[in-house]
Amino acid sequence: MSPALPAIPHASVLRARLDEKVFCAPPAAFRGTPFWAWNSRLRRPQLRRQIAQFAQMGFGGFHMHARTGLATPYFGDEFLTAARECVAEVGRRGMLAWLYDEDRWPSGFGGGLVTQDPRHRLKYVLFTPTPYNGTVRAPPNISCARAGRMENGVLLAHYAVRLRDGCLARYRRLAENEPAASGAEETEWFAYLETAGSVPWYNHQSYVDTLSPAALARFIAVTHERYQAALGAEFGKTIPAIFTDEPQHAFKECFEHAAQQTDLTIPATSDFFETFQNAHGFDLLDALPEVFWELPGGRASIARHRYHDHVTARFAQAYAAQLGAWCQKNGLLLTGHMMEEPTLFSQTHATGEAMRSLAHFQLPGIDMLCDQLELTTAKQAQSVARQYGRPGVMSELYGVTGWAFDFIGHKAQGDWQAALGVTVRVPHLAWLSMAGEAKRDYPASIHYQSPWWREYRLIEDHFARVNVVMTRGKPVARVAVIHPIETYWLCYGPLAQTKDEREQRERQFEELPRWLLGGLMDFDYLSEALLPGQTTVDAIARARRFVVGKMSYDAVVVPALKTLRSTTLERLEAFADAGGTVVFAGEIPALVDAAPSPRARKLAMRAARCAWDRCELLVRLESCRELDCADAAGIRCTELMYQLREDGPERHIFLCHLNRKHETGELRLRVNGRWRVFERDTFSGAIHEIHAAHEEGNTTVPLWLEAHGHKLLTLRPGNPAVAVAPRPRWRDLGVLADPVRVTLSEPNALLLDQAEWRWNDGAWQPREEILRLHNAVRARCNLPEREGHVAQPWTDPKPAKPLGHVALRFRFSSEVSLPEPHLAIEEPGAWRITLDGREVPARARGWWVDEAIRRVPLPALKAGRHELVLSRAFTRKTELEWNYLLGDFGVRLAGRHATLTAPVRRLAFGDWTTQGLPFYTGNVTYHGALTAGGIDALAVKFDGVGAALLTVALDGDPARPVAFAPLRAELGRLAKGKHRLDITAFGHRHNAFGPLHNTDRELRWLGPDAWRSRGGDWAYQYQLRPMGILSAPRIQSLETFK
Repeated sequence: MSPALPAIPHASVLRARLDEKVFCAPPAAFRGTPFWAWNSRLRRPQLRRQIAQFAQMGFGGFHMHARTGLATPYFGDEFLTAARECVAEVGRRGMLAWLYDEDRWPSGFGGGLVTQDPRHRLKYVLFTPTPYNGTVRAPPNISCARAGRMENGVLLAHYAVRLRDGCLARYRRLAENEPAASGAEETEWFAYLETAGSVPWYNHQSYVDTLSPAALARFIAVTHERYQAALGAEFGKTIPAIFTDEPQHAFKECFEHAAQQTDLTIPATSDFFETFQNAHGFDLLDALPEVFWELPGGRASIARHRYHDHVTARFAQAYAAQLGAWCQKNGLLLTGHMMEEPTLFSQTHATGEAMRSLAHFQLPGIDMLCDQLELTTAKQAQSVARQYGRPGVMSELYGVTGWAFDFIGHKAQGDWQAALGVTVRVPHLAWLSMAGEAKRDYPASIHYQSPWWREYRLIEDHFARVNVVMTRGKPVARVAVIHPIETYWLCYGPLAQTKDEREQRERQFEELPRWLLGGLMDFDYLSEALLPGQTTVDAIARARRFVVGKMSYDAVVVPALKTLRSTTLERLEAFADAGGTVVFAGEIPALVDAAPSPRARKLAMRAARCAWDRCELLVRLESCRELDCADAAGIRCTELMYQLREDGPERHIFLCHLNRKHETGELRLRVNGRWRVFERDTFSGAIHEIHAAHEEGNTTVPLWLEAHGHKLLTLRPGNPAVAVAPRPRWRDLGVLADPVRVTLSEPNALLLDQAEWRWNDGAWQPREEILRLHNAVRARCNLPEREGHVAQPWTDPKPAKPLGHVALRFRFSSEVSLPEPHLAIEEPGAWRITLDGREVPARARGWWVDEAIRRVPLPALKAGRHELVLSRAFTRKTELEWNYLLGDFGVRLAGRHATLTAPVRRLAFGDWTTQGLPFYTGNVTYHGALTAGGIDALAVKFDGVGAALLTVALDGDPARPVAFAPLRAELGRLAKGKHRLDITAFGHRHNAFGPLHNTDRELRWLGPDAWRSRGGDWAYQYQLRPMGILSAPRIQSLETFK
């Protein structure tokens, strides 16, 4: 008998009625669990310290995630001992330890331990007009399953192909030695089954064959079973789940145009064509050209449809189904997310269909990078979770957003995902170390390296309280939408011919969730492949609702499809026969199972139909509406998202405002039924009843949402008993005077990132940026360029012999004397340090920002010009990194040239980077004052802010956070006279550690390559972010209530 799976959140806290003590102080199960990047040598004291910091930040646990820089051998004794130590520590603290199943990503290759066996390496079909001739095109060194041309395969078939007007006029499979017809009418094409080559990212191995059950069984043996042997006693207890990251098959390539003579690759495996024939009754190799080219007359290719379907099925069964079954048997939840989830193209390209794999996850998840608003991604996972009765949805969020991503971003991105069912937040990411390349591994580090880390409990408490409520009961959603992925497969041909149709279908795929969710009409997707296992014709007929697993719907939308499965049509017909609402929006399918058929049109003739139009569709679905929200003129607010849950006699609503800059104005929320309404404060844990009114069997509630605001409401049966609460109105009295005295939380910094350099005792070379300089040195040593996709240090345990010596020379000027300067440097013991010609002992005393960045005391400096020279032996393992001069000084910056000035003691309101702190990334406390008249309640209102958040302390009292709109600190009625006001602006690390030479103002992908931009995207001048309190805070008085 399999062990009982753990619930997330744990069932022990889900009592018959919501426990308000749990809402006020949520336990670990409801809290975020970030990726903890194990990216250096694992040292147990450091691990324990950082676990304590996670607890202080309000996290409920962490994912132990091997990342770039890991020096401890992956899955060696030392690695597993560290994991055991961490599990024991979270047990003592009442936290959770989540497993991660790979050395970096994508999951499946086991850090190379799986794919060192060639049988388990990625397989694919190379489709080429060029037979094997000794030309090898290695796969790119990137973290995905893009194939190359290895010439290590077997010939599957070859073809004579004749095109007319870009379509397949005819094709034929040739016998083994049969040539194509002479002349230009026929071209010969070859199909080989190849095995992927090695690249550094996969630790000099390759990605795994994700269509092969045997390869994934080996992955389980290498990873899951070794974790079970070491930690299995805690499965389902302190270890709730294991995360799998971005599994994918070989990418499916297409021609740019039909006449293109180029290599293409598509996924396959050793027995793919045999299992295809068993499943579909014909030999795909006889029809393989139809996968690549269009048929004449716009005809759909059944072979193409079946190919995509079979790849998707093989992938889901080999990977997700096998891992999910193992987790089910062993008391774990399988969580994580698929590769490239958001669009029809990305799914077709990398996984076939996301929902089909997610169905095997006990805790399905998503990946939300770059602060995107991907409604399709979230809805796919939420739909699977609802239909299969899963405990929630996981989201890996905040990734690639950079150091400057503030608390508003953290809240706003998390809020809309909570409204779409996310209950387990996996913030990306928290670094164990910033040593070497690790510091460019998709910052920011949501950890102790960020100067706001002690304030992060504000975010975690908010989402934990939302989760306490929104994991209860069952979801209320009455509309289902057929997922259009299989229609998209049919147009996955040469881009020049299919571009218009592809773009139209992508646009429709993106529009529909925006229309429905913006129209406050919740819905779920239906996967046609999953549907036969989720419901039957008889179940639908009996229920007179469209039953799908644990869900049932009152309406089903068929959204501009070209094809439907016959199994889907059977269920839609039964639903229509039972009186259910079927709405055909836009195009009516002319195909069934990709073959021409009038059957869908016949159903459409007796169902509801509408054009592809938002208003018409919402009108057809109005009978399914549970709530609405509009202004006084009756105009619906389309910038809200919600989730509604039924919890015994109560209902819970989480409503969030998508607009991050502007408030909603006055709204009226209308909810079906007669209720008393209670508002829950997710920042304090308090709950209070608010005004509501009953009208025609509905409840209406006046609302006003701030920018990026939210409401968490509990509805209880009964008659409202609370009057309308007046809304405060504030009047400006003036602004805080400046400049003001300031206190810095850490030393100021001068960035030393550009140096003259020399190799051995050669001539000094012109000033260059350090990362570029590093690659220039590597070139001299005949080493490959250093970039982000490197093999892990643990794979290279042999000592590295010196190849020579490199010296870096930094010159700077100071207008003032510096009594106690320090050098912030990594690996100080490896360097010889000279300052103004005198050697300085390389003995560190403490660290700055990260424990790997050590502080070396320097001699006091007088005003004038100075020269700092750093030299060391250079090996294949050497990493040259930016350095920093620390001390009590100011910095005047002009382009790429900096001068040290008098220490910063006072600041005006405005950008602090222009006031002596260009590279300062800590916190600044502004010591202001205000004078109260003793009559009115006062507040301080902030407008321009370049900080992660602010805190405000009055007269030495504890500081209160000001992180979210309206960015107002209410001070209350103050005694007459002068009062001290301490305002702390919490910085971020961009201006010391960000891609400061990247000039792309639209840059959103903040990964390792952002630091290595080229051409017009590069400048030696510093590209800084404005920091501080950017405009004078307004003093306001409470004038009246509106």
